[in-house]
Amino acid sequence: MEVVPTLDPSKYEVLGADMQILNMKVTPGETVQSVPGAMTYMEPSVKMNVNCNDCFGRCLSGSSCIMSDYLNEGPEAIVGLTPNFPAKIIPLNLSNGVTYRAKDGAYFASHGDVKIGYNFDFNPATCCFGGQGCVRQTVSGSGTAFMAAMGTLMTKELAPGETILVDTGSLVAWSESVVMDIRMAGGLCTCCCGGEGLFNTTLTGPGTVYFQSMSFEKFKRALTIAVQQNQQKEAGADAMLGAIGGGPGDSEEMER
Repeated sequence: MEVVPTLDPSKYEVLGADMQILNMKVTPGETVQSVPGAMTYMEPSVKMNVNCNDCFGRCLSGSSCIMSDYLNEGPEAIVGLTPNFPAKIIPLNLSNGVTYRAKDGAYFASHGDVKIGYNFDFNPATCCFGGQGCVRQTVSGSGTAFMAAMGTLMTKELAPGETILVDTGSLVAWSESVVMDIRMAGGLCTCCCGGEGLFNTTLTGPGTVYFQSMSFEKFKRALTIAVQQNQQKEAGADAMLGAIGGGPGDSEEMER
């Protein structure tokens, strides 16, 4: 396992450790694309526009139907982009016709001739239990695509026939040449109490796989549980104070 490879420092710079910003140098006439709302800062010579190219494919892949374009009409300028949730950035080099499949909605920006599309999974087992659904995002073309992920980011280069097991929520992107499948997480007790559900995702090389330690869905579940527990504690404390004081609760007092 290795950390995610670094970018060309003469063109790109990733700022920050956790909620990162992609700092891009845009030459005259160049255009950068991103999901709506990703712009953090840009120089005055950069003009913002939108495009609806292949909106059907984008929507199927979990991305926005409309993308934001940033065209540099002057000298070399800087554009700063950031994902729309607390995330880190994974760069995907699409040279030599390489195509990646990705978690739906993982794409957030690109530079060059990058196309966001979709791929259908017709295997009932993987589309229902592989964690990626029946429609998967694809990233192809030439240039660099930037994916958003959470937690610690890792990459694994799989040799031909080499297989690795992954938590269904931890997979972010993988080469088109990688074969995705599923495997039972274990016996009945393991599936019910092991915290990994019924299945794990298997990936067989050759190709490159990118992982994240904390998916956005897992992050939201953790926040939801914390908020619910806090609300229950507050409700219990209010009830106890009302019983001790023998008076009405705060809401009843306010209504008076």
